[in-house]
Amino acid sequence: MTSAGGFVRARRAAASVGIVLVLGTTFAGPTNSAAAQDSRAKRAPAQGAGSAQAITAQMNNAIALTRSGKIDAGYAQLNAALDAADRLDDAHFVMGQYYQATATLRAVKRDDLAEKLFARALQGKAAAQSPPGNADVLLSYAILLSDHARIAEAVPLFMKAIATYNAYWGEGSEESLIANDKLAVALSANGSAASATNLGRHNLELSAKALGPDHRTTWKLANNYADMLREIGAPAKALELDLFAIEKRAKHYGENHLNTLVTVNNAGQDFLNLGRFDDARRYFRRHRAIATVLAPTDPGFAGQADAWLFYTDMLAAGDAAMAPTDLERLEAIVANEENFADFPRIKAAGLAAGKREQRGEPDKGMRLRETALAISTRAFTAQHPVSFEIKLGIATALIAVDPKRALQAFTALDREMFDWMKREVGTSGDRAVAEAIRAHADHLLFAFGRFAAGAGSAVAQPAFASAVLRWKSLGGGDAAALRQLETEVAGKDAETAALVRTALRLNGEKQELFSSGNIDDWARSVWQRQDAAEKALNQRLDAIGMRPPRDPLRPQQLLAGDEAVINYFITRQWKADRQSKQPLAATVLYAIVETAQGAPRVVDLGDPGRMVDTGVRTEIARLRATRATVPDSGARVLDARGRFQNLRERLFAPLEPLLKDKTTLYVVPDGFLFAVPFSLLPDADGGLLEDRYTIRMLTSPDALIAIHAREKLDKTGAMLLAGGIEYGQPGPMPLPGTKTEIEAIAKLARARGAPVEMLSGRGVSEDALRGAIGKVRIAHLATHGFYHDSTASGLDTLWQSGIVLSGAGDSRFPLRDDGDGYLYAFELMDWDLSGLDLLVLSACETGRGDESFVSGLRGLPTALGIAGARRALLTLWPVTDDGTANFTVRFYEHLADGLTYSDALRQTRRDARNGKVAGARDSSVWAAFVLFEE
Repeated sequence: MTSAGGFVRARRAAASVGIVLVLGTTFAGPTNSAAAQDSRAKRAPAQGAGSAQAITAQMNNAIALTRSGKIDAGYAQLNAALDAADRLDDAHFVMGQYYQATATLRAVKRDDLAEKLFARALQGKAAAQSPPGNADVLLSYAILLSDHARIAEAVPLFMKAIATYNAYWGEGSEESLIANDKLAVALSANGSAASATNLGRHNLELSAKALGPDHRTTWKLANNYADMLREIGAPAKALELDLFAIEKRAKHYGENHLNTLVTVNNAGQDFLNLGRFDDARRYFRRHRAIATVLAPTDPGFAGQADAWLFYTDMLAAGDAAMAPTDLERLEAIVANEENFADFPRIKAAGLAAGKREQRGEPDKGMRLRETALAISTRAFTAQHPVSFEIKLGIATALIAVDPKRALQAFTALDREMFDWMKREVGTSGDRAVAEAIRAHADHLLFAFGRFAAGAGSAVAQPAFASAVLRWKSLGGGDAAALRQLETEVAGKDAETAALVRTALRLNGEKQELFSSGNIDDWARSVWQRQDAAEKALNQRLDAIGMRPPRDPLRPQQLLAGDEAVINYFITRQWKADRQSKQPLAATVLYAIVETAQGAPRVVDLGDPGRMVDTGVRTEIARLRATRATVPDSGARVLDARGRFQNLRERLFAPLEPLLKDKTTLYVVPDGFLFAVPFSLLPDADGGLLEDRYTIRMLTSPDALIAIHAREKLDKTGAMLLAGGIEYGQPGPMPLPGTKTEIEAIAKLARARGAPVEMLSGRGVSEDALRGAIGKVRIAHLATHGFYHDSTASGLDTLWQSGIVLSGAGDSRFPLRDDGDGYLYAFELMDWDLSGLDLLVLSACETGRGDESFVSGLRGLPTALGIAGARRALLTLWPVTDDGTANFTVRFYEHLADGLTYSDALRQTRRDARNGKVAGARDSSVWAAFVLFEE
């Protein structure tokens, strides 16, 4: 609750627009009226002789007349008083009169007349000056516009007001902070959740620094920032702020004060959203005790507390049938707009709707859901997390009564949320906010997947498959369209193709930076470059009369008759407290199978947590923890095959009826499946799955668009080889076999006439590597790789994975430093690798990353895909020095013989298993390598 008024009246909101206000500028939240009055009193002009006093008296009479209900007469008197004020040469006094006149009209709900006076004020001569009174009027006008769904008009006025406050009072002043907070609240109500929470957080931090943690404005900003977090579905973080504000407010104002009551109620809502019902009751009872003391001031406060307590009891009862009298009481709360705030009415409507549907009364349930949506749309917007939750409830409720309408509802919500999601995650600036926002999308996809695989499968499967294509990466259709455009102009228009690649690369980097919350000067520079690249591309397309395709090609249109795509996708249902040790309530893994024939098929594979059994986990752990010690024994191959049998049965066997005539499978993993060695999955006949199929691993379905472009070795294409690197002292263990490895590969390349550049010893620096890699078709880096789970350190995974270069020492701290000897994924992400047909990282664990429900996987594969490398040969676990060298040399021999990159890897694995590659027969060597096609 933002203010006392929030208990009883709807909070108006503005229509959703793409406002981006995240780049560190100081804006933030709702006014403390007492503080505003104090500041206006300090700025009150010296009263002149009779004229100012007479105008003040005239204004007071006009205000009294207006408040008494005589609006027309009062409005005429207000204008007369303002006419007299405009003739004075006292800008601050004049603007003060406009402030009072407009506030009076807003109080009697005549915003139409107030807006006329705001427009008049800004056209007068007083507005041309810059007294602080101008800022009061600008701010009030901005609030009026944002209350009437006109946020695009309101924001410039907010900005002007804030600039005036900053200039007059200072950026960290109470006046400026309060004005900034008004903007944050307007954005939050408008549905711009990410921008709002950025501003709220920044403003709170500035207030704590400038005014101190014991200042009343700091507590107010904490209260309002908590509101924003609660609205987007982050109650655990909101609770931390609310408990802080309660402690400070109760100590300063006393227990029985309105400000204490507001935050106590907020904490009760936090506990309720976290499912901690006993704690929620405790705080709502505390709310009621305060309300009882305040009853003479506003007797409605106690009724609010009673409503929350009743709702908590009803919600805590779970699926139990609800007594008719209780159901009627819930519905009475929904209907009573005068006495109950928006949130309890929305919550009560949702709960009552479920109970009506449980009683076999779907029509009554739907009417309640539609009422809740009407309240939310008015109080917030249609594009707001609260509204999305209600729409999802409507779509889910329709499944049982009208699957076709349910499909329409799911499809519309999917599109709406995806557009909102791209905007919000792309401007989140805070990983917790990005995750809270993405959790709403996860709940949509979880319900949509259940619908597609269940009762609505006949109509919903193609729509769900389309949704998965968008959500696998936040680039969605835009990225796919640009990839398709690049393919169309490749070899025909080098300038346009280069602009497309740059736009794609920088957009991916910006998306990754902002979704991870890494908003610093570097992120801002990427944004600026991305914006410039997009403008340059649009100008070029205008000049040549082209546009990206509106409807990018689907996988079905890109496949041959004997090919299929298996797009794995994990849907997640989150608990309210995503900070808990076990934040997931449920997960379901789907496989979306697409072929050139027929519609996509969605297969429910069950809980992915149960898919990887103890045997598989043990085997993967062994492979990650040890290098092969018996390199030419086949025992481990057979052992691994047996351990992975159950995984094959759960992951692949259910799909086999859809793949009877297929010979090539394009597999798009998700989450933990990136770590699964598909080359070790056994076939039903006792062999390996890849003996029956050509399996190609894609990081994104978009890779299909250019999958056959440059998929064989360019025999005269330049190569960059790095190995035999001299590390620091002390530093990583030397790898002498890597020098032999690159020399053998160089010999093969030179034999076919290909230019070769070799880097070794102390010459493998970031600068040298980056300068050379843009000039070649293949880059092969033989060195140490590293991956560290980010959970323990708290560091971003992109700073926890990378490769080791010259001069690297034992001690390191992740920095964007070209001379530290460590090339982190975070750094590599900004390189331009779009000219590479193949990047080989002949190093340990370069294919690993953290699971992320913002972008699927975060690690070197993420960075390389963003940087634009077409293909990357990576490893899933530590590998032996000699075995790796022999394996990669054999791989290049097959490439030289004319095999495609994927077929060369497949044949090299087969050679290793058959003992034809020294030191590589153990599965810990040949199965470690995976070719990700980007």
